[in-house]
Amino acid sequence: MPDPKFHHYLCRNLSFRQRVWLLLFIVVSFQLLLIAGYFHYIVSDTLRHQVSTRAVIQAREIASDPQLIQAILLHDTERIQKQIKRLQGISDANFIVVGDQNGIRLAHPDKSNIGYPMQGGDNRRALEEGLHYYSIRKGSLGFAIRGKSPVVSPTGEIIGVVSVGYLLDTVSNWLRLYSTPFFFALFIILMCSSLGAWLFSRHIKSQMYGMEPEDIALSLRVQNSVFEAVYEGIIAVDKQGRILSANQRGLKILGIARNLSYLQGRMINEYVTPADFFLGVKMDDFSKMSQRKHEVITCNGETLVATRVNILEENKHSGWVVSFRPRNDLSTLTSQLTQVQQQTDNLRVLSHEYANKLSTISGLIQIGAYEEALKTIRQETETHQQLIDFISSTFNSKVIAGLLLGKYSRAKELGLELHFDPYCRLSHSPTRLTDDELAAIIGNLLDNAYEATLKNAHSNRCISILISDANAAELVVEVADNGTGIPKEIRDSLFIKGSTSKTQPGHGIGLYLVHQLVNHVGGTILIDNAEPAGTIFSLFIPNESLENGNL
Repeated sequence: MPDPKFHHYLCRNLSFRQRVWLLLFIVVSFQLLLIAGYFHYIVSDTLRHQVSTRAVIQAREIASDPQLIQAILLHDTERIQKQIKRLQGISDANFIVVGDQNGIRLAHPDKSNIGYPMQGGDNRRALEEGLHYYSIRKGSLGFAIRGKSPVVSPTGEIIGVVSVGYLLDTVSNWLRLYSTPFFFALFIILMCSSLGAWLFSRHIKSQMYGMEPEDIALSLRVQNSVFEAVYEGIIAVDKQGRILSANQRGLKILGIARNLSYLQGRMINEYVTPADFFLGVKMDDFSKMSQRKHEVITCNGETLVATRVNILEENKHSGWVVSFRPRNDLSTLTSQLTQVQQQTDNLRVLSHEYANKLSTISGLIQIGAYEEALKTIRQETETHQQLIDFISSTFNSKVIAGLLLGKYSRAKELGLELHFDPYCRLSHSPTRLTDDELAAIIGNLLDNAYEATLKNAHSNRCISILISDANAAELVVEVADNGTGIPKEIRDSLFIKGSTSKTQPGHGIGLYLVHQLVNHVGGTILIDNAEPAGTIFSLFIPNESLENGNL
């Protein structure tokens, strides 16, 4: 079991790259060490077998030489020594020793050893049993592999023994000679493996953006915490549509009753229907893999406001991060802001208008024109009441009625006239839109119409509006201005967020919002030129109940 202190030392003092390299180096070294050990064992065993076999064969050949047999029978040591010296010269053995039936040397490389007993104690089987074999023993010349063979007379009597030996030092030299190229090749492999391990560790570190595992773990924990801290739902997918990550809020909004560990690596379209927005299908420019913000989508029966951001890896598209929230959240906020803005505008306009009226009435009273003052009061009261009666009786929605009353007053303040078409009628609230959403549509169209009309120095300063649900299946909204028309440079991108002819920041949202709201319920927007100048926006919004029609 590895020492925990050593492991802690490595983790603390070595970088991840160095640890990877060291691990790979140790593994490769251990493998090469095993290979080297196995090779050494095989070569040693093979060489020992070959040398011992050669020694036995030579001993048998020498022992069967008739001249040597004759010399041994005659105890002619000079002749035996001469003959063995000749054989020694043509043999690769280190020594050839001949002994008589008692193991006394008759021939030896060192003449001073002749006449003395052979050393090693391994002659018994040859002299007594007549066997041919090899043994490893230490003799007068050192440790050697010695082949033994009995010398047999013509009558079958064992009269001596021949010993052919290879010193172990010589065998070791042969083993070293044969092993050197192999071990050199292993060394080259080790160096190449070490270099490869270093390059591999460098590649791994680059894939980790130069971060240590501890940094990556911390980054992952921070990411998970950020995901869970965000109020919106978040789901990240790769370019094939496999789920990479998500937060609990996102899973709850979409009604996915699975934990993240189960969902990771699975296809988003298995759990989200339709999943086109998550797969990047709805794009403004396929070549640019465009991002989309505040897109109204429907997934798993929920209407959501979603934002899609591209995931880039080395400037290449590799997936999407989609954040989303229920549209009701945005609708509630939009409604509240719209109402506050409308009330503020209305109060400001009415305050300004009635301040002027009060100033006039006050002046008439001061000069004693009491009848004129009363006439002015009656006229203003009757005119304003007629407008209130018309709007409240024509438009059943209080939200729309309040909006139109405020926009009428705003038009008067700007020196414009808001004309209501005689066919205006709103019998009930729209079925596909909320009153607040319809108010946002009408309010944005009228604001744009006022601005466009004021830009035209030759306009008749009149804006007309038609709101009608006379056709039960369709709500028609039409706003005509007397402005300068739509500039050519923004005509094709009129409904894209941020598209505007104004130079001040913060514009380009109104028509984008109108388009989003109308398009989401399956409505249609038509744009025509007005006569003699200006633009007509015509909106046709499905108005049948959800039970009787489909979006």
